[in-house]
Amino acid sequence: MKRILAFLFLCLALFAQPAAAAPSEAEAARQAAQGVVAEVLGALANRDFQKLASFVGSEGLIVSPYVFLDDNDVRLSRADVERCATDPQMRLWGYKDGSGDPVETTCRRYFDEFVWNADYRKADEVLYNEPRQRGNEINNNHAAAPDGIVVELHIRPQGAHAPMNWKSLRLIFRKSDQGLSLIAFTRDVWTI
Repeated sequence: MKRILAFLFLCLALFAQPAAAAPSEAEAARQAAQGVVAEVLGALANRDFQKLASFVGSEGLIVSPYVFLDDNDVRLSRADVERCATDPQMRLWGYKDGSGDPVETTCRRYFDEFVWNADYRKADEVLYNEPRQRGNEINNNHAAAPDGIVVELHIRPQGAHAPMNWKSLRLIFRKSDQGLSLIAFTRDVWTI
């Protein structure tokens, strides 16, 4: 009888043990995207638009000069991204915060000013599916891609103008049967 009770207590103890915690949504997103993020950042750093285009899915790449995504943002096809380095076409990418001046330039210049304006491989903080509202402009990235993975690469403020010189680049991916597709870039900076 004592052996049976001991066996029952052992079984209860085993079943009462909490199951290994499932990874959090942020950790699961990090595990799924970390390698692809490194490759995308490498392509951006090297201005390798051919490689960058290989991550763009059939729906194209939405490019927004600020963190808020809307229907007016430019959508580049995979072929547009491949040609970005040499494409002379001028596009209207949006309007500058504060002045309202049009951001009208080539793809290459746009990427230099609004996408790869810092070495985000050395970001101070990298967040995977962890929404942050950093500035005045509404961050709707997670709402725009609720089934996606939003990766924020944040560079903390430094220097005399510290409260105003922070910046974040957000990469938005969508999961598919073929893996992750890059669907958007947004930039978050101090705005008026």
